[in-house]
Amino acid sequence: MGKYARYFYFDLDKVHYEHFYLYMLIAAIVALYLVLKSQSKFKLEMFFLSFYLLTGSFNVLLNFKIPGISFFEVQIVRVVYLLLLFRMVRDKVFSGTRFNFVDDKKLPWFVLPLFLYVLFLSLSVLYTGVEKGYVTIIDSVAFILIVFGISSLKDQHSYDIIGKSIIIGAIASSIISLLQLTINPFFLRIGDDRAAFGNFIRSNGIFDTEYFNSYYLIVAITWVLVMVKNKILRAFLVTLFTLGVICSFQRMSWIILFLVIVIYFIFIAKVSLARLLFAAVAGFAIILSLSVFYYQDIMKSSLVQDRLTDSVEGRQEYYSFVLNNIGKKPFLGFGDLKNEVYYENLLRITGKRSRATAEEGDLHSGYFMSMFQYGIPAFVCFLLFVLLPIPYYLRLVKFKIYFMVPFLVSVLYFVGNLTNSFLFLKYLSVLYAIHIGIGMGVRKIETSQLTKITN
Repeated sequence: MGKYARYFYFDLDKVHYEHFYLYMLIAAIVALYLVLKSQSKFKLEMFFLSFYLLTGSFNVLLNFKIPGISFFEVQIVRVVYLLLLFRMVRDKVFSGTRFNFVDDKKLPWFVLPLFLYVLFLSLSVLYTGVEKGYVTIIDSVAFILIVFGISSLKDQHSYDIIGKSIIIGAIASSIISLLQLTINPFFLRIGDDRAAFGNFIRSNGIFDTEYFNSYYLIVAITWVLVMVKNKILRAFLVTLFTLGVICSFQRMSWIILFLVIVIYFIFIAKVSLARLLFAAVAGFAIILSLSVFYYQDIMKSSLVQDRLTDSVEGRQEYYSFVLNNIGKKPFLGFGDLKNEVYYENLLRITGKRSRATAEEGDLHSGYFMSMFQYGIPAFVCFLLFVLLPIPYYLRLVKFKIYFMVPFLVSVLYFVGNLTNSFLFLKYLSVLYAIHIGIGMGVRKIETSQLTKITN
């Protein structure tokens, strides 16, 4: 039981462990089928990556430590980026060319701020001497490995496996979310059990938090819009995933979902504004009708009460405290959240010791987190790295619709970091790294094909 306690934040008697392992067995079979059916040249790497995407947070149950090496835990995501690293090194060694980690003569604009961010981050944790700072450095380097490992594949079939895995995983996560909300709130639940309204609990799907679930489903929607050509199936999947997002009761994910769909229909699908307004009014009318019946439950719900206690003004206090104190350590920041400045201010703002000691929560912003922990230069680099992929991939969408996926995922990551902290290697950050890498890889494929034509 001790092994599982850190993964389930509720009564372990409600957990049916065999269900999780059965799900992962099915996921492994699906991943194997996708890989064997595909013409991908990188079947081993794609199998583990597909399995990682299909299992969400469930795969943490497979983590284990190697005897005698207590500081290193074997995880699926680590297997993925190590396989990508070995493949890059192997290809360079056997190709007989000089090894360069980055083999492109012309890199995207956002690569430089990424490297600079990791540099400032590393200097910060080394200078401040924070506990387990090496983990932060390893995670940031792993993020880079995923980006360049995925981009170096330059294989459309491999990228299609990633998209299919996310769509299939989202189908499972949406169905589980609906079952968690309507039938059994602890069915295949791992991690949080946060209340929604009345006796309902927010749906986590295949993840340990509701916001990872909702953001994953939004990413899946972008893949459906690109890969699924059958209009009926596409509409069904988008509706199913939207219901999964709604079941999460995570307000920012609702906003991002709306933003992503509007961007797609107005700027990419070129749907008339009149049709969109009609759909928006119809949707609002449905929501308003439901709210009338459940008004009392909604107003007394954890969803609303959390918003009242954790208001925008309250979060502004977090941001103000960062801005008021960053002048003490402007260049390299405070290293982490376990310091006297953070403790005193969070205790004053929240009145909760668990928040002040960083046992729970954080600063609710990836941007302010990067500034406070690693300094102003790191914050600027992180902001540029998150912001620049948006215009970069938007410009490429007109050449190939496939670029819409990294473009919309970039929008999601940019907006999501406004109110949540998605620094390396949280699940959404891994998804972002994968899709940034896919975008770079597809650009290489297109450039290579254009070169062959011109020659």
